[in-house]
Amino acid sequence: MRQTILVAVLVAITAAYCWGLLWLAWGFSRAGGAVGWGLAVSVGILLVLTVWVIWREVLFGMAAARLSRRYAPPAGTEGTAREEFERARAALQEDDGTDQDWRAWFRLGLAYDALRDRRQARAALRRAIALERTAARPR
Repeated sequence: MRQTILVAVLVAITAAYCWGLLWLAWGFSRAGGAVGWGLAVSVGILLVLTVWVIWREVLFGMAAARLSRRYAPPAGTEGTAREEFERARAALQEDDGTDQDWRAWFRLGLAYDALRDRRQARAALRRAIALERTAARPR
């Protein structure tokens, strides 16, 4: 629940930021001239990029939370973060089809996160989300 409130507050702050950008773009456009319109368009582009990035991050967070609720860690995953990472990576490298299992990629993402490698963790979670969506699609 705390994360939901935090996300709602951050989205509200972003909405206020977007309102300010819109107000600036309006002011620049009212100034007229090539410089005014150029600045208005530039601020408008910044506004669109802001909304797009926030939207993607919220969707990513919601998808990761959905997978987190469905994920059941395998038995016997005690140990250090490095050991769990090695087990998760080895499970994916086995030639038994686990590279197409979203649970294996989610496990690897959690292991990367435990090692503080956020970029690789997000990449693994993105792969898990994509695989889960593909598996959930009716054929």
